[in-house]
Amino acid sequence: RRAAAPPPAFTSSSRLRKPHSRRPKPDTLVLVKRNSTIMSFAASAPTSVALLTRTTPHGTRLNSRGAHTTRTASTHGRRAQHLVPAATVAASGSAASPKVVVLGGSGFVGRRVCEQLAAAGAEVSSISKSGASVPGATTATAIDLGYDACLEALTAALRGADAVVSCVGTIGTDDAAMLAGNGAANVRAIGAARTAGARRFVYVSVASIVPEVVGKTPLMKGYFAGKVQAEAALAENYDASDYLVVKPSFVYGGDEFSLAPPRVTKTYGDILVKILGSSLVKAIASRSPGPIKLTLAEPVSVDDVAGACAAGAMGTNAASTCDGTDEIKACAALLPMLAA
Repeated sequence: RRAAAPPPAFTSSSRLRKPHSRRPKPDTLVLVKRNSTIMSFAASAPTSVALLTRTTPHGTRLNSRGAHTTRTASTHGRRAQHLVPAATVAASGSAASPKVVVLGGSGFVGRRVCEQLAAAGAEVSSISKSGASVPGATTATAIDLGYDACLEALTAALRGADAVVSCVGTIGTDDAAMLAGNGAANVRAIGAARTAGARRFVYVSVASIVPEVVGKTPLMKGYFAGKVQAEAALAENYDASDYLVVKPSFVYGGDEFSLAPPRVTKTYGDILVKILGSSLVKAIASRSPGPIKLTLAEPVSVDDVAGACAAGAMGTNAASTCDGTDEIKACAALLPMLAA
C-alpha cells in the first residue's frame, strides 16, 4: 500500500505561522498618535526622525522610508508603490500639500520659515509690507498690517490657507510703535485668519525669561505688552491644539551684525552656543538669579526658530508653546518627520 502523504508544511502565509521573533534594535521606538497619524522615531536621534507608518482615508500608507504606497484590488493584495515624498501628505491626512501663509515672510525669520515649509512640501505664500519675493514662496503680496483698513485685503489673502505663521513684530525705543507693531498688528492677523477659516496659527513671541527680567526695568514696555496682547488674542480665537507660540530669547544667524534688533552672525552665534549651551554653564544658569540666568541663556539659531514655526504650521508640535532654546530645538526637530 502507498504510504500516506505527510501533512502539508505551513507556508509563510499560513495562519499558524510562528510570530516574528526578531528582537528590536537598541533604540527605543516612540509612537505618537496625532490627528489620526501614527509617527515612530528613535528617541535617541530626534534629528534623524522618519515617518514610519501613516494611514490615510483612502487606504494609502507611508512606509519607513517616507514612500507613499497604495494597495489596490488590481494587484490582488500586492503593494503597488508610488514614490511620493512624505512631506506632500498634510498633517490632517489629506493627500494635498498644506497651504501656509507666512506674515512677515520677507523678514529675517519669515524668509527662512518660507524656505523650510517649501522644503517640507507645503504650498507657501508670503505677505509683507514690501511684498518682496521670497525663495520658497509661490506668491508674495504687499499688505501693511499696521492699519484696520488692511482687514478686507488680508482676510481675502488668507482664504484657503490651512495655516498661518506670523513673524510680524517691531523692536526699538518707541513704546507706542512697539505696542502697535507687536500687539495690534498681530491681533488683526489672528482675527483675519480665523475669519478666513485657517485651521492653525503660529506666532513668534518672546521667551518668558526676557520680560521676567527686562520687564522690571523701564525698557521695552510696549514690546512686551504687545506680545501679551497677541498671545491673548490667539488663545481667544484658537484652541490650544490648533496654535503654537514660538518663544525665543536671543536669535542669531545670517552674515551681518545688528544693533536694532540686536543680532550676531551665525559664526559668532555658533561659538556662543558651544559655551552657553554646555552642561556646566546651563547648570550655573539654572541656579542663578534672573539677570544672570538671562545673560547665560543659550541663544537660538534663526534656522531652529524657523523650523519650529514650520513644524507648528504642519501640525507636528506636541504642545501649544515652545519656550526657550531647548524647547524650540525639540520642536524644530519634529519637522523632518514629514520631510524625511
